[in-house]
Amino acid sequence: MHPRFTEILCCPATGSELELITNESFANGMVRTGILATKDGAAHYPIINGIPRFVSKEFYSSSFGFEWRKWPRVQFESENVGRPMEGHTTRMFKAITRLAEGDVRGRTIVEFGCGPGRFLDVIRIWGGVAVGIDLSLAVESARENFRDDADVLIVQGDILHPPFKKDIFDFGYTIGVLHHTPDPATGIKALANVVKPKGKISCCVYSKLGFYNYPSVYLFRKITSALERGFGNGFSTKCALAYSYFAAYVLYYCFQLVKIIPLLGSKAVTLIETYLLVNLSLPDIRWRILDVFDAITPRYASTHTPEEMREWFAAAGCTQLQQTNWGDTSFVAVKDDNDAIAKY
Repeated sequence: MHPRFTEILCCPATGSELELITNESFANGMVRTGILATKDGAAHYPIINGIPRFVSKEFYSSSFGFEWRKWPRVQFESENVGRPMEGHTTRMFKAITRLAEGDVRGRTIVEFGCGPGRFLDVIRIWGGVAVGIDLSLAVESARENFRDDADVLIVQGDILHPPFKKDIFDFGYTIGVLHHTPDPATGIKALANVVKPKGKISCCVYSKLGFYNYPSVYLFRKITSALERGFGNGFSTKCALAYSYFAAYVLYYCFQLVKIIPLLGSKAVTLIETYLLVNLSLPDIRWRILDVFDAITPRYASTHTPEEMREWFAAAGCTQLQQTNWGDTSFVAVKDDNDAIAKY
């Protein structure tokens, strides 16, 4: 981390300012190891491999730690030039956040649940300062992806209790993450709390009308959970990984053939995918493997309605709420400037 980022950090428990004690620095002046401590010495947090650590373990997010260390750059734009998913990450970011390059340049923007940083990469390409926080060890991949970039801060912490000062960021967003926490509504409040008044706040979560609410997806998550309880996390992860490759290399092509059958083919595939077997028809095989694994392994994966999300944003003191064109549970709003955010 660059030392200047100390100014935006605080103790997540008390909100107290933190002082930086540097032990080792990289050649470019960024901190490699050190400590962030409150002035009274009551709390201190280590910096390990350039990442401030405000949690000591991954808790419920370990599947994402594995996922994003195995596929750290599959969804980055630079890895998809000339491939079927070229431009997808940027289109997704634009649609959900309603931000353009001119909005981002020179601004400091935070992502709650950054994973390995594919959306942070868009911010950097557009000239913004990018701050990402994640509970899982995906932060290791994110740190590697932005190793020499002094305008990127990666933090390991709890997005429901983030270690950021109030009203510090120009914009904030969370894409495909809050449904993986035990309390998405608190996540919106926490995000709004750290964004400046009149700043944009964007959120996209799983919809009750979509793929992630299929009975087949719930069934496979239960199977993965049962395997973890019975045989341990390592075994359940290997099983989920094996199925993900099977779905991407075998099911996908089998279903494509079945769809050719007149009248009944597509209907049969839809029924099987909805109720029995998890499959995604993405054109890039790498994305298919990753996204099937992502669907069947999380401990928390709730689905929601637009009405729920409107309530979350209202409770967080946000106004000018607009539904975006990235599904029915994707919204962008503006933080009110009257400090109306409910205490979380």
